[in-house]
Amino acid sequence: MALPRRESELIAGLREWAAAHGRRPYKDAFIPLDAVWEVFRRVPHRNVAGAFEPAVLASLLHALDSAGVIRQVQRRTPDKVSLPVKVRLLPQAQPPAVPPMPRWHPALTWLAEEWATATVKQRAAYAVIDRWLKSGPDLFRIPLRERALEIFGTFGSAEDFLMPEKTLDDLKSGPLFSDQGRLDQLLHAFRPPPPLITETFPLEDEDGRYCRVGTGDVLFVVENATTWWSVVESLPGDHRLGYVAWGLGGTFRASIRAIKAKHRITQIRYFGDLDTSGLRIPLRASDTAAELGLPPVQPAEHLYRALQLLGRPRPATAKEASISATTAGELAQWLPAPCQESGRQLLLDGQRLAQEWVTYRYLRQNCDWHDDVR
Repeated sequence: MALPRRESELIAGLREWAAAHGRRPYKDAFIPLDAVWEVFRRVPHRNVAGAFEPAVLASLLHALDSAGVIRQVQRRTPDKVSLPVKVRLLPQAQPPAVPPMPRWHPALTWLAEEWATATVKQRAAYAVIDRWLKSGPDLFRIPLRERALEIFGTFGSAEDFLMPEKTLDDLKSGPLFSDQGRLDQLLHAFRPPPPLITETFPLEDEDGRYCRVGTGDVLFVVENATTWWSVVESLPGDHRLGYVAWGLGGTFRASIRAIKAKHRITQIRYFGDLDTSGLRIPLRASDTAAELGLPPVQPAEHLYRALQLLGRPRPATAKEASISATTAGELAQWLPAPCQESGRQLLLDGQRLAQEWVTYRYLRQNCDWHDDVR
């Protein structure tokens, strides 16, 4: 809590006096009343209204006591305006110790000048990126969220980076993270645009990269925008998809109602995060599809198998971590048969797999998943 001007000036003066007289800032320091008066009389704006100075000082000491920065001792002067014979200056919060600096990868040596002034979050991220660079990573350029998951999901702790794929969504300050161009170049990453949000399935050529990808009868739905982009940009030439849609998380449960007979969809396939909400979304969307006479929502088998092979489980968020064995079994039954048991155990363990583990690099360099779009 910020103190008013006069109180701030008085406490600053008391701390200066304590430091000048050998009192340590992180321990209690007793200051006699004559020293308090000495400091008070140096406060520039101590008594602008010309009031009785002992009353002004008593008021300021009471305010500082209430703010928890000093304590007035019980013994007081016998004067008309009674003052404590001394005050106890309470210790200031000790700043967290700066951890040892890494021996930087050559691309990060310039961060040595920033280490001492960086925030705890920035230091943790710098150190993780340093470990990733030293690991000799594959520098095939991939979307930023996929790279963030690879870096912070592999080399960072779950305590520091609970949802590693989103780390760089929020980390925007500091000389590295505030410079998008510099960061993207260092991480060999790029930022694909999210797909166009539309309630229709556009047929015009200029809208092709957003929804319509062919003349087939399969609608392929992807939960997250980054993986949507990676799938669209990696489709084989002989796919049978008509459309690839961005599920926009739980929005797919409602947006499935936008499918009409004229779209001639005979199959709906889905790929999303492997966690509680990531499985509830297609299950509930499939219930809605049944009500509308649409095809059921089916899992993209090869992509889920790739996700379980490539992904590193991380703790689920608090709202998703607690789940009964019955519910875990019901959700996991929607998965392809080879993925059900490990999926059920993942949910019971309170963990998750973000779909961004299946990267643009994997989609471009492997053909196994092509059966999901044929």
